[in-house]
Amino acid sequence: MPVKVHLENPFLGKNCYVGSSSSPIVFKLTTGTTAPPAPNEPISGAGGEGSFTEGTRIFNLKNNTLVDNAWSAPAPTGCGGIISFLVTPIIKAQLGTTTAGHNTAILNNTIKLAAAATVKKVDETNP
Repeated sequence: MPVKVHLENPFLGKNCYVGSSSSPIVFKLTTGTTAPPAPNEPISGAGGEGSFTEGTRIFNLKNNTLVDNAWSAPAPTGCGGIISFLVTPIIKAQLGTTTAGHNTAILNNTIKLAAAATVKKVDETNP
């Protein structure tokens, strides 16, 4: 899952990013066990429990855990506007090590799967 993180406040400005469209952070999320570089140790996700709602039209996967601890992130860019030469290094120091083997992503979630025809617009006539 490629990601670009937008950091924005009055001090950072509107162009502060970690990752970009051409060089995103890439998470290879799994429910299995990871094989990260050192010093990270392997961690495991979980597939969760599946059930159907709306008859058999919507599949729900509850208590699903996706993990990745082998990802890296590019350095931040564009932070601080005209004083980015001062601000960007500060943001980089605050983020710490962004190399593979030093980061962990854990996504606990519920996934709902349905065919497009099953998904309806919610409005007053179709609550």
